[in-house]
Amino acid sequence: MMTKQIEDYIRENLKGKLQITALEFVAFLRKKNICFYKDNSFCWKNKIYYWIKFKNECIAFIAIKDSDEPENLWTIWFDDSKEYATENLENDIKMAAWKHIDFCRHCGSCSGGRRKNIFGKDFDGVCGCTFRMDNAVQEDLPFLKTMVALRIKEKDCKCYE
Repeated sequence: MMTKQIEDYIRENLKGKLQITALEFVAFLRKKNICFYKDNSFCWKNKIYYWIKFKNECIAFIAIKDSDEPENLWTIWFDDSKEYATENLENDIKMAAWKHIDFCRHCGSCSGGRRKNIFGKDFDGVCGCTFRMDNAVQEDLPFLKTMVALRIKEKDCKCYE
């Protein structure tokens, strides 16, 4: 029996615009030589939760149809990065970033959040996963792709667009 891939879970659990966007984003990640690791640890054992890794380092996470958040059919989190301090981004990307800051919800991973400068603006109480986007659609892809490019850049790879 073949192991299910993230695309299989997307096709089974998402419909319409959400499915199209998720599949396009995953295809983009695969083109960038990013690997997907399904987390089956105690916390995530019965969930569809993937570590997104580049050069064996986690750059993001994706959850699909998490039963703890039924309103969010798919969620993407981006780990912290020194690249988020840069100000050389288009304003629409900066605005999207500021809209999707993941403020601490006291889940235990960041002990109350930290003060961070994100694309030229200071924020308090930001989670260790700096950004969180729920139910991304086509209009969100430029932001998502830019965050991936920044994380790849941080790993000193010249293979991003």
